[in-house]
Amino acid sequence: MRDLWTTWYGQLILLAAVSAVILVLKRVLHRFWPHGLRLMDFWPPFLMVFTHYLTLQATDSSLAPYEVLSLMILGIGLTIIEAVERGEILYWRFFKLFWRGTELLTLVVYLLALGSHFFLQ
Repeated sequence: MRDLWTTWYGQLILLAAVSAVILVLKRVLHRFWPHGLRLMDFWPPFLMVFTHYLTLQATDSSLAPYEVLSLMILGIGLTIIEAVERGEILYWRFFKLFWRGTELLTLVVYLLALGSHFFLQ
């Protein structure tokens, strides 16, 4: 089980398995499934853990704290932009925008960590 978390091919297998389970649940529970919920909405926690293990193997230090710091800066920036641009902060709009940004950021950081894992090994 440890290989699924620590090796790049195990991570991709685990991500594919979790995605397959979610797609099956979405198909079975289509009447009760939230309309705006996508498959990729479930990926960021997995990608953050995977990034931690990949960068730990490649560079002896983890990139996860910097990723979390980037997410905090993203949240603060989006809050300021929402307040200045719209004059109000609507929770559902902010959280959806923040989570989509989190998806993008974690995916890009994971792909960079995967690339560095291949080039540094």
